Amino acid sequence: MKIVIPIFGFGPAGGSRVLSQLANHWIMQKHEVIFICYKGSTAPYYPTNAEIYYFDNNGNLSTNNDTLYKRPIFGILKLRKILEKVLNNFDCDIILANHSLTADPVSRSINKAKKFYYIQAYEPDFYHGLSIKNFILKRITINSYNLQNLNLVVNSEMYFNYNEIKAKRYVPPGLDLKIFSPNLNETKSDKVILGTIGRKEKHKGTSYIIEAFKILREKFGNKIELHIAFGDKIFENIEGIKVFHPNGDLNLAKFYKSLNVYICAQTIQLQAIHYPIIECMACKVPVITTGYYPSNKFNSFLIPIENVNAIIDKAEVFMHTNINEINKIKEIAFNDILEFDWSNVSKKMINYFKE
Repeated sequence: MKIVIPIFGFGPAGGSRVLSQLANHWIMQKHEVIFICYKGSTAPYYPTNAEIYYFDNNGNLSTNNDTLYKRPIFGILKLRKILEKVLNNFDCDIILANHSLTADPVSRSINKAKKFYYIQAYEPDFYHGLSIKNFILKRITINSYNLQNLNLVVNSEMYFNYNEIKAKRYVPPGLDLKIFSPNLNETKSDKVILGTIGRKEKHKGTSYIIEAFKILREKFGNKIELHIAFGDKIFENIEGIKVFHPNGDLNLAKFYKSLNVYICAQTIQLQAIHYPIIECMACKVPVITTGYYPSNKFNSFLIPIENVNAIIDKAEVFMHTNINEINKIKEIAFNDILEFDWSNVSKKMINYFKE
């Protein structure tokens, strides 16, 4: 099959990684995969073996991007019309939209290819505030879930009947289990290393983790540290916090494996799949988490949302749990994430394309 994935830009977000990996595995399965991307985008953050065509403000295609290329007046709204025009004339079997902003151009295009919309999150939750921009983007997103000629595929079963989303096809994000693999060279240390991903958005929960750590640091002194990946360097002004910027999946896996336990304190869409959780489970790093599939009371240390005291209590529970029990939890978690192997995930999507 010839599969086209239209996007407006490559980036470091988890959704971009999913697309690159799906493309790579489909190519290994002898399918042809092409990204159609806006000319002003950066090069792919996550390597892909797919072909890439960049469209300019006139809808012309080339193989070169230009990060200094100026967007047209009315920005993304105009680009959606240009993308629709590009798709009208592009020969392919499958068109896969991956974002609310590309769903409408895919739906409106007169291309006769089968059209799919892969939903990796409920996007309206991310548009906070009362700005006109947020209002428009939120409305576009909500409308995208009701486009009649798109076959919806969600990345978590929680979205089968979630607000405006009504879907029956499910393909989870995948994992490279050769990279995110158990640490075979664990070293003993007198320090307990907590870890998390640093994000500014309140719903990401980083602020709750930092507040909890301050209290834990007062109690345990230099026997406990908090390591934050991708956090702001200003966090290091707090005693006991170190900030890291792992480049690429290999270094991200190395970061996880350096931890004694990973903490996730996100507050929304708790039944969804959250990459750091499944990546840590694949590395056999225990997780303290507010939820996220496949976390449960047998494979994780669960906490309620927006609760600093719960994070403190569960961190102490972890520190006082014997190693045999910790190993049992890690083993259950590892077995629970084997379904996310990229080979299985990519074939599941192809089977939907063949329906």
